[in-house]
Amino acid sequence: MLFGGCDKSIFDPDDLMERMMGDTVLARSIAEIFLSDIPARINMLKDRLNENDSRGAELQAHSINGAAANMAANKLQEVASRIEKASKAGNLRVAVTLITELEDQLSALEKEIKRLIL
Repeated sequence: MLFGGCDKSIFDPDDLMERMMGDTVLARSIAEIFLSDIPARINMLKDRLNENDSRGAELQAHSINGAAANMAANKLQEVASRIEKASKAGNLRVAVTLITELEDQLSALEKEIKRLIL
């Protein structure tokens, strides 16, 4: 364990570093790209939900889900997965109710990433 004192349910830096084969420069670069990209993806997801576009919302949530998984952002991934499943089922009301949780998880994740690797 390289990183102590972190909530690995939010962000698992050891997992990320394993994925990056110990390359801290690469991890920082990926983290910066992730943090600059995800807010736009969340906005696109909200747009799809506002347009009642189930398939579009599902695809955007899937994109966030995958990016979060690659970043070892466990809670963000879990919420994105729930939005993806709700959107796929056409239950956009449930998906909309999860947006605040998604944004809250991104905020918590950003704090952990900045504290630990940026």
